[in-house]
Amino acid sequence: MKKILTILMLLCLSMGAMAQKGQTAIGANLLYGNDTNLGVAAKLRYNITDKLRVEPAFEYFFKHDYVSTWDLGASLQYLIPVAPQVQVYPLAGLAYFKSKVSGHGYEASGDGKVGFNLGAGVDFPLSSCILSLEAKFQIVDGWDQLVVGAGFAIPF
Repeated sequence: MKKILTILMLLCLSMGAMAQKGQTAIGANLLYGNDTNLGVAAKLRYNITDKLRVEPAFEYFFKHDYVSTWDLGASLQYLIPVAPQVQVYPLAGLAYFKSKVSGHGYEASGDGKVGFNLGAGVDFPLSSCILSLEAKFQIVDGWDQLVVGAGFAIPF
């Protein structure tokens, strides 16, 4: 794992340009939800304009207290440059949430629910990748949580 992280950091060392209209990137995040524990995400980013980006994502939270959850959603992000290689963004989006309870010979799936994501993040655009940190509230009927994530995206 250390070797993979070292290689990723070496690829991302040099400085690069900020987001531009039509730029697409694919990436992954490591997540921590205060209600669901650890998770991972796969995301696709598309810049509609230089300042507005849409990010569909699939998030999976590993089993914690016999419950695993996943969600599929998309957020709209407004990019605000705050330094030569730093941009922050508020985000708002919709997602479909689903949970599964399993353990001790018992297994059941919960009903899917539609919810909202509200939060903010910061990107560090480099020449060959974008490093990011993000925090968002997932607001779902009967189940709300704060999710903090760190990850990267590779433009193509």
